[in-house]
Amino acid sequence: MTNPQSPWQAQPGAPGGWPAPPPHAPAQPGAQVPPPPTQGGYPGWPPAPQAGQPAYPAAGQPAYPPQGWPGTAPQPPAARRRRGRLALLIAGGLVAVLAVGAGTAWGVSRLVGGSGGDDELTTAWVLDFPERQDTGLTTYDQQDMFGAWLAGDTVVRAQGDGLLAYRLSDGGQAWGAPAPEGTSLCVAAQEVTEGRGAVAAGSDRSCDTVAGFDLASGKLTWQAKFPAPAREGRDALAAPDLSVAGQQVIVRSGDTMIGFSLADGKQLWRTTGEKLLPGRGCGFKDMRAAADLVVVTYGCSIGGEVDGVDPATGTVRWRQRLPETKVTDGVLSVRPLISLPGLGHESYTVRDPRTGRQTGSFTDPVDGTELWDVPPNRSNAIDGPAVYQFLADDDTLYYPTFPKNVPNSGRSANQIIAIDLATGKRRWISSGHSASKVELIRRDEQGLLAWETGDRRKLPPRLVRIDPATGKVSPVAKGPLSAGFEGEEAKVMERDGVVVIVPWKHVVADRAITVLR
Repeated sequence: MTNPQSPWQAQPGAPGGWPAPPPHAPAQPGAQVPPPPTQGGYPGWPPAPQAGQPAYPAAGQPAYPPQGWPGTAPQPPAARRRRGRLALLIAGGLVAVLAVGAGTAWGVSRLVGGSGGDDELTTAWVLDFPERQDTGLTTYDQQDMFGAWLAGDTVVRAQGDGLLAYRLSDGGQAWGAPAPEGTSLCVAAQEVTEGRGAVAAGSDRSCDTVAGFDLASGKLTWQAKFPAPAREGRDALAAPDLSVAGQQVIVRSGDTMIGFSLADGKQLWRTTGEKLLPGRGCGFKDMRAAADLVVVTYGCSIGGEVDGVDPATGTVRWRQRLPETKVTDGVLSVRPLISLPGLGHESYTVRDPRTGRQTGSFTDPVDGTELWDVPPNRSNAIDGPAVYQFLADDDTLYYPTFPKNVPNSGRSANQIIAIDLATGKRRWISSGHSASKVELIRRDEQGLLAWETGDRRKLPPRLVRIDPATGKVSPVAKGPLSAGFEGEEAKVMERDGVVVIVPWKHVVADRAITVLR
């Protein structure tokens, strides 16, 4: 007997050891047989979520559904689709649910409902964070989110115990792909190509397996091992740099860098820092890739280096040596190519992606404006690769300024600065924000779309537009106070008037997901 709602159901025969659905164990003599399923699952399980209470089992209770039991999970009612002026002003989005426990189980969102005017967003539903669970692995907390993608009519979330996809229409589960037994996901490549992406997983000692996934089929299509350093003592588990570049997956772990085929996991090339730069005492510092370019930074016994590498062959296209005063800690962006400051200097360097030659630079602060000083978009940053989100055109970088405390409010506020990449000068600083943090969502033909996080007492969050020519802010819609703070250190997305807030960690945020319409 199979369960069409089982989180494992879409994965029979998944390659490479990703577990298939556990078989329903035959009854043993004298064993009690579970009662027959009723509508919504087994009688009394799971308990109906109460207002203000998490929709997850308490610590120590089994995740729903019990492993090997048939039954279906109650589904959240579909919220009324918002229409009107807001949907015409804006257009991306995300809906998801979070897993808990040793298996890839699902939670139940709590429908909030409500209605508002064309300039108001109301809470459609929220999902609470799960209880912290002791999985026996000392890797990453199961509350952490590593990445999320929209694929057709489903949304896919990567989390410690695997990948889960849910239907956008009603929140029902479309498929689930658990991490291999005894392992936990440790990082996800943020980009996907034609619905295909990659994650890395490992034990509590080493993150040493990369796997490809297909968002359309809901299958983990291949997996491969790579050499990875072992955690020693109480050191943190080291996650690899992981990127998808066109039809390739690039993994950099320790002093080894490998290119895999995104389609089937075939190893295309493999190299080390010593092989690329023999006799100079160089080691990898950072790797990022996008489209048709891999950018690698090194620290050497004297100075450093930045290389541009072909993701399909591993061939070095260009090489730029750096003096001690210009060594970079990593890569901010591949397109446009911008490297981060390094030890002893505050310069961001703009390079030609075809040659690696420097075409410009800017320092922190820019014309007296201090930038957010944590490197954004690092694929293996546990606080989330998009916590400090930035956007860029070919000639302009849109970057958050460093937050300042707002007196007597319990919150911080910042703005967006536009930096001319040719001159390194400030074009403008956004004006007209509410006194809270700003999260950039996207750059489109109407300008910059952003979310002001607000607070839960007296400053509602807002969806706003920022004029790319002047930096002037125009309000689009006001959110409810209950969504205040949720957008801080979160992935905020929007589509057709629906705003979805997905925090990377349970720190400032109270909800794993907040959906506003």
